[in-house]
Amino acid sequence: MNGINKNRRGRVAHQRLRSRLDAAMAVAGVMVTVCSIQPAYAKRVPQQDMTPYVVRADDSLYTLADRYMQSPADWRLLRAINHVANPRRLQVNAHLSMPTSRLRQTLLTARVVAVRGSVDKLGTAGAPPMPVSAGTLLMEGDEISTGRDAFVSMLLPDGSHVVLPSSSQIRIGRLRTTLLTGAVDRQFDLKQGEVATDVTPFKNPRDSFRVITPSVVAGVRGTRFRVNYLATQDATTVEVLAGKIGVDGAGPDGAANRTSAPQPIQGGAQTLVLAGYGNLTRTGDAAGASVRLLDPPEIADPGKLQNAPQVAFDLTPVDGAGAYRTEIATDADFLDLLRDQRTTGLHAAFDNIPDGNYFVRVSATDTHGIDGLPQVFTFSRHLDTTNAAATPIEGNGYAFRWHVDGEANGARYRFILSSHADLSAPLIDLLDVSGGEMSVAHLSPGKYYWTIVVDTFENGRLLSIPSEIRSFTQTR
Repeated sequence: MNGINKNRRGRVAHQRLRSRLDAAMAVAGVMVTVCSIQPAYAKRVPQQDMTPYVVRADDSLYTLADRYMQSPADWRLLRAINHVANPRRLQVNAHLSMPTSRLRQTLLTARVVAVRGSVDKLGTAGAPPMPVSAGTLLMEGDEISTGRDAFVSMLLPDGSHVVLPSSSQIRIGRLRTTLLTGAVDRQFDLKQGEVATDVTPFKNPRDSFRVITPSVVAGVRGTRFRVNYLATQDATTVEVLAGKIGVDGAGPDGAANRTSAPQPIQGGAQTLVLAGYGNLTRTGDAAGASVRLLDPPEIADPGKLQNAPQVAFDLTPVDGAGAYRTEIATDADFLDLLRDQRTTGLHAAFDNIPDGNYFVRVSATDTHGIDGLPQVFTFSRHLDTTNAAATPIEGNGYAFRWHVDGEANGARYRFILSSHADLSAPLIDLLDVSGGEMSVAHLSPGKYYWTIVVDTFENGRLLSIPSEIRSFTQTR
């Protein structure tokens, strides 16, 4: 009996020991599991672009997140990325990695410096468009549209210029700076027409400047270039006048309609376009090959005074040109555009140009629609308002009459009559003719040429404005 009880006690003790061992194993298993879990601040973080930061005195993860990150709670993200044990205590001169996508950014503004014609800022959610004038401030998200023969120039905070010619539409996709690095991010989404840029060379390696159309993503690092979205061809032309840019195909879904920066076409090689070259890219295709820009045309007699009702220019032909472009501006950089005309012929004419001094820029366009290199000339515009006329009188003579402008201060009138079309070897050349009328009698048979020259002072210098050279034939 004692042996039986003894065996029972042994089995119970064995069971108790086994239970204790199982419990110990279970606890050990939990301990192993707990030890295999890393602290929250050491968890795996997805690969992303990082901005380096060198720790300064009095820095902590809390102050860094509050100062440079999008949210004060981002200290946890900084702790996880950098495996920081104590977020309050950082070693001075230690190197931290700051996730670029979470860095705090400040919105910038672009200032309108010149406007011609009808330029509107398009409203959202059915709101009516608002007219844009010089001095208007534009910011990220604003969409600008120019009407026919309308132009607008914008000045960015770094001194870069963006010019939108007529019949164009653009959205400011991004215009901001990163607080920690000072990097400036600029993106313009061209939805219609053309944009010309003069980008100040970058001072910060993280600066970016992009022009996006449904066909291309054009990224630059300080250059002068033009981008033109040809809606009828569903293609984009790029022309580089200075520096160089990288052009990627933007894909078939229309990059200009995206709210975030588009990605280049998968597998598509970037085309590097240098100064003096351009390319054509169709929507959905990889970036087109680089082609040399056409040389600019010349203007026949560019220095002649533009005094006719129309301001007109005759261009010289350029091999390979399918069209020509003539632009007029009040400044040499063409930030204040007045007119922009494309012609298939060599003659360009413009109505309603006020008197003044101007710049004209001419270029040839190849058969693919890529504009060539430009050439700029100066010219003066003074409309002939003399309304001169000649009437036969008795005695084989003519009476010559012209309008005297009473508002022209100190204007003097000169009468020239010659038997040569270029008015050389004049038969009569009279200065200070007053009254707006004079007669000449006893003219021999023959053909005669005459004009009225208005001498006036402008900005302290003498300006001679000839009227149209007229002619008549004396038959008896």
